[in-house]
Amino acid sequence: EMKTKATKIKLCFMATMVTIFSLLPFCWAAEVTIIGEVNDTRQIVADKQIYEVDENALGDELVYDYISERVKVTGFITEKDEIKIITVTSFKVVPE
Repeated sequence: EMKTKATKIKLCFMATMVTIFSLLPFCWAAEVTIIGEVNDTRQIVADKQIYEVDENALGDELVYDYISERVKVTGFITEKDEIKIITVTSFKVVPE
């Protein structure tokens, strides 16, 4: 009985730790700022890096109203299948 209880506690602890460590990368996501040009395919090109613009109100406004503009964009970057995606939290047009 005592061994069974100890084993259950250890397994529960290990499962909890695996869950915590698998979620840590999401907890450390920080806002970043990039400066680049909006193209006509929902992307920002900044320093030879392409960022897909995630669909949200600000992202949609950016890619529909500011094509070919140089912009300073702040947001959260995620990566899926080696494609960088930025979720826009703010942006402004900047001079060339």
